[in-house]
Amino acid sequence: MRERLREFFGVYAPLIVGILVIVPAVNFLISPRAPAANPWFAIDPLAAAACSGMVIIVGLVLVLSTLGRWRKVRAARRQ
Repeated sequence: MRERLREFFGVYAPLIVGILVIVPAVNFLISPRAPAANPWFAIDPLAAAACSGMVIIVGLVLVLSTLGRWRKVRAARRQ
């Protein structure tokens, strides 16, 4: 049981977190923005794209590094 829990927290949990980080960032990037009634609360489209892009990069790094570790463990298990 302990090995399965370790596998979940080491492999699947970071994948899930990475995907959960990427999905709202993509949604924020592609969803149309309503114009703000107050100009102090307006979001610059370039700033929104930069912020979403950085969050997507962080999520991809998390997912790709976890996939690499998972492939390495799977290859070691086969031998």
